[in-house]
Amino acid sequence: LMIGIELDRPCGALVGQALEAGYLINVTADKVVRLLPSLNFSEREAAALVEGLVPLIKGFLAAQ
Repeated sequence: LMIGIELDRPCGALVGQALEAGYLINVTADKVVRLLPSLNFSEREAAALVEGLVPLIKGFLAAQ
């Protein structure tokens, strides 16, 4: 399973912010946040990921 979130600007700085928050992400093509959850990724885990990453991404976009 691979999930990509395409942003409108370079987002490499999100990698460090996410790591500090306990999430391991990477950025490809300079503007795409790539997530590689396990194949047995539960709905509960997906909800927790969204709850954690959405504020990080919104904060990043607002600060730019």
